[in-house]
Amino acid sequence: MIRQILSTSLRPLVVGLCLYAAPTLANSPAELSEFEQIALDMELSAQEMEAIQRAMEFGREISRRAEKINGLPYRRDAHAKATGCLRATFSVNGDIPAHFQHSVFAEPGREYQSWIRFSNGDMTVQPDKKGDARGMAIKLVGIDGQKIAPEFEGPKTQDFIMTNTPAFFNRNIFDYVDNMSHLAKLERTSWFVSLWPPRFHPKLFYRAVQTVSSEIDTPLQPQYFSMLPYQLGDSPLKFSARPCPGMTHEIDVDRNDADYLTEAMTQQLATGGACFDFMLQEKAAGADMPIDDASVIWSEEDSPFVPVARINIPPQSFASEAQQQFCENLSMNPWHGVDDWRPLGSLNKARRLVYHAVSEFRHQENEAQVFEPDSWCLEGGEECDLSAVFHSTKPTWPLPRCFDPQYQPVDGSAPPPRCWY
Repeated sequence: MIRQILSTSLRPLVVGLCLYAAPTLANSPAELSEFEQIALDMELSAQEMEAIQRAMEFGREISRRAEKINGLPYRRDAHAKATGCLRATFSVNGDIPAHFQHSVFAEPGREYQSWIRFSNGDMTVQPDKKGDARGMAIKLVGIDGQKIAPEFEGPKTQDFIMTNTPAFFNRNIFDYVDNMSHLAKLERTSWFVSLWPPRFHPKLFYRAVQTVSSEIDTPLQPQYFSMLPYQLGDSPLKFSARPCPGMTHEIDVDRNDADYLTEAMTQQLATGGACFDFMLQEKAAGADMPIDDASVIWSEEDSPFVPVARINIPPQSFASEAQQQFCENLSMNPWHGVDDWRPLGSLNKARRLVYHAVSEFRHQENEAQVFEPDSWCLEGGEECDLSAVFHSTKPTWPLPRCFDPQYQPVDGSAPPPRCWY
């Protein structure tokens, strides 16, 4: 079924005609291919459809070419290197504003199990000390609601995909596919600057330099941003995860170690936990907050971020071979979501299909199965006894959740007895 969606023989002109005939064809979905149904669902133009098909093939080609450098297994076309996959809880604040109470935020006080994949942004596996974008992708599991993208099989999940920069170096799908055509040849800068053919995108080149020059002490240190907009209920917005105030990082690592970011998290989570505030930033009326130009930073003066949830990462071990394999096989997509949640803009439209195309490709090449987790258990039911995963130490930070008045049950009942940290 999905291979039909990702077929390289798709017909952009036919899809374009289907879009123009949408009022008629929408009443007879059985007559359309699944790809065309997705195109109708996202209201794609013929030009966007053609660009997405090209981007899907470029994504596969980047993964193919990067494998020659990285070696097996085949990896993602971006954020190829994971620095760790962690178990965490995602707790909706009891005082979340009413107009944000949709999708996974509909129930104040609700707590979800989640997985967090921290990563380096490049297509190749580089030493951690090399400047790079840093990623934080959160997957909530055990959620309720109706999937917004029904073509994704398996349990319901909600993904929040972020990097540690607030804006992207491509404005829209057309920038994205042109840039990918160069990345597919392992040319990282030629789309931004070229003598022949003459080309110079100064603002986007500056954004790219900002993105790939990041150096950090630990993945638990930066603030992460969605970069792209979404809609929750009636509110267009962006989201961000910011380390909790006062959180410290007492670590001692050798930055010449190629995997020092993994070692830094290992040290920190051996003796203490970590936490982030998950925040939403609404699009302000009249402000320069475009939906389809991801290179523009939405001003926090015009619209400050509002905390709506708390991400708690308990002390834990995460370096087992089984968990590393689980992390490698995990798939993230901004269209993993439910109910009144909608990715916005042409880049997000592209990610629905491009991310899945690359996921299908690498899983097929690695002879691995595409799956969605539904709990903290690893695929295949391994490591469901979490007593060996979570550490029982009681560090001083963050405070135990049962002592934090902001997270008392909204019905006034006693707080849960479980305190990991």
